[in-house]
Amino acid sequence: MKKLWISLMIAAMILLLAACTNPEHAHKDDKRDSNGKIKIIEYGDFKCPYCKKVERNIMPKLKRDYIDKNKVNYQFVNMAFLGKDSIIGSRAGHAVKQIAPSRYLEFQSLMFEQQPDSEKEWITEEVVDKQIDKLAIKKMTKEKIKKDYKTKNSKSWQAAKDDQKQYKDKHIDTAPTVYIAGKKLDDPYHYDNYKKLLDKQ
Repeated sequence: MKKLWISLMIAAMILLLAACTNPEHAHKDDKRDSNGKIKIIEYGDFKCPYCKKVERNIMPKLKRDYIDKNKVNYQFVNMAFLGKDSIIGSRAGHAVKQIAPSRYLEFQSLMFEQQPDSEKEWITEEVVDKQIDKLAIKKMTKEKIKKDYKTKNSKSWQAAKDDQKQYKDKHIDTAPTVYIAGKKLDDPYHYDNYKKLLDKQ
């Protein structure tokens, strides 16, 4: 009897660990933020061509129907896993989020626009600075963003590290991976899938 009880306990622990490491359930408790907005969490990389499809085909509609209407809390977790240059983009994105948060989505869109049709390294400080210069913010703010993302161990460097830690801890291995109200989207490339989940909430 004792052996059976131990076996059952081990089986239960294995099931529990499997559930915790299953990307399907990675954000099961991340349904709404403290203001009651539905959470949308996208894992990606500015160098990912599939993420660029989501940026081009989904984000304008999502922004128009939900983000601009203050219905959702959208978060882009930059995995920065597609080359050494990816981390530069992640740091810069976090610097924009921290210093000029209202311009972050514009910066994200600008970065995806620069993506070439190749896997070569292309995210450089020069490319990033040009996108920052296009943002409708004061010159002083632009300089502050540039300084932050280029400064070792700054807030944006730490935030970029946190993103990398998060995708590894959550066992996310595909970009893009999108969660809406804690549920993983099976197909992030069609807007109807977003609407169905968002309108259910």
